[in-house]
Formats: sequence, structure tokens, C-alpha cells
Amino acid sequence: MSVWWIIVILVGAAIIIGLSFYAGRLLWLVQAQQRAVAASKAKKNQYLIDSIVGICKAMQAEQCELSEGTLRVWVLLDHIERSDKPDPVTEYPGMHRMYDVVKDMPTHSARKKHDKAHIQKLDRIREQAEVDLKDFILADVEKLLNAYRDLAKA
Repeated sequence: MSVWWIIVILVGAAIIIGLSFYAGRLLWLVQAQQRAVAASKAKKNQYLIDSIVGICKAMQAEQCELSEGTLRVWVLLDHIERSDKPDPVTEYPGMHRMYDVVKDMPTHSARKKHDKAHIQKLDRIREQAEVDLKDFILADVEKLLNAYRDLAKA
């Protein structure tokens, strides 16, 4: 075998070894990124679960208005990622009905843009819905606590 063929074989082997190392490094980086994304999702879900449980406990203890708690929990339920997540509309009908009442009502600074009579009318509607749906909402709160209490860190 001539020197020329030995050089070609060695260069080819070096190229293959270099490309193999590069491919392995890329594969390792992709796996590391996938682990980081999974950890981030798990952390976000844990935060959502902890928040849901905290708000539900506050609603049970009457430290949070049912309409406000429902609005907050409903948004959190929408963002939680679980393979066994039930459909909140059918699973928590009382909260769903309350959410339908308050979802379009102005909050915070948006309330200041409306006249006082309009805001008072909306408040009466919200308060009446809280009275009418109280038992249904509290039953849904209990379902949520049963579903998420064991998963919460707090």
C-alpha cells in the first residue's frame, strides 16, 4: 500500500471521527435542552397547582370573593398541562357559570373608565351571581382541592 492511500485513509478516518464527535455533541445539547424544557414545564405546573390550591383554600375560608377566585382559578386551569386534565366546563360547572358572568366585566383601571352607575349595575349582577352560585362554586372548589391538594407543595 502506498503512502498516498495511507494518508487518504487517515484523513477520512479523522473526518469521520470529527463528524461523529460533532453529531454526538449536538445530540447531547438537544437532550439537555429537552430536559430543561421538561423541568421548566414541571416548575410552571407546580406553580399553577400551588396557586389553584391556595386560591381555593382562600375561597373556602371566605378570604376571597367567589367571583374573583373563580376568575383567577379558571385562568390557571386553562394554562395547566396534565395528561389527565379533565374538561373544566363539565367538571366544574358552577365555576364555569360564574366565569361566564364575570369574564367580560372590567377590572382594575378599566373600571375607572366607566361611569359609577354602570359599575354599580355590574357589581349587583356579580354579587347576585355569587349568591345564586355559591353552593355550586364551593362544591367545585372542593373537587379542585381533592384533585390538586396532594400535588401542591404548600
